[in-house]
Amino acid sequence: MDNSYSDLQRGHVMNELIRFLLNTNSNLLLSVKNVGKTSCLLFLCLFTTPLKSEELQDVETLIQNIRSGGYILYMRHAQTNRSQTDTEIDDLSDCSTQRNLSLEGQKQAKLIGNTLQKLNIPIGKINTSPYCRCFDTAQLAFGRADKFSDLRFTISTNQQETQRLAEVLKNLLATEPNAGTNTILVGHTGNLREATGVWPKPEGVIHIFKPLREKGFEHLGRITPAQWHALNAEI
Repeated sequence: MDNSYSDLQRGHVMNELIRFLLNTNSNLLLSVKNVGKTSCLLFLCLFTTPLKSEELQDVETLIQNIRSGGYILYMRHAQTNRSQTDTEIDDLSDCSTQRNLSLEGQKQAKLIGNTLQKLNIPIGKINTSPYCRCFDTAQLAFGRADKFSDLRFTISTNQQETQRLAEVLKNLLATEPNAGTNTILVGHTGNLREATGVWPKPEGVIHIFKPLREKGFEHLGRITPAQWHALNAEI
């Protein structure tokens, strides 16, 4: 890399590369190592082999488990309007400056909530990122939600704050829900990646975790929007 390459230019390239990787389906191991004041090395290892099926539970088993309560359901916000971008994050109550749910995403959130209700999945606490797309997802799916600032999108935070938010999420995933219920967390991609190494893709996916208190948590698997649609059609 040319040492005359400015920090601003390098930062832009790095951001674009990470944005591209966020939109792939590969599992990513990424680390950045500084070498000198004006240059850095980026090491990328892409593993295209998916997790073995026996490592995660199938949809039927996941549904059976969460019917009894006691799990944490981390839901990435529903499908968004990709023609929009987040231009102002200081005031997250202003939805006009954010990427919001598309019409399809609104339908998606309603369908997922309706399916959970039909399946008699007990829902307790519902915490969401303060971004409108997350809060709206919860409102459409469950009819209620509490905004939780520490679930906000980590893509806009510095390294220290990103690490702090990851620790907060780890604690949330390890915390047992109220008896006989499941806790819903509605958030973003980066947060779950930082806390667990799991990429929540696509939009609208729900990853299911078993809280283990001081021992942390166990990732059991995921249910995608397409799978929720199929479940809804079967009921």
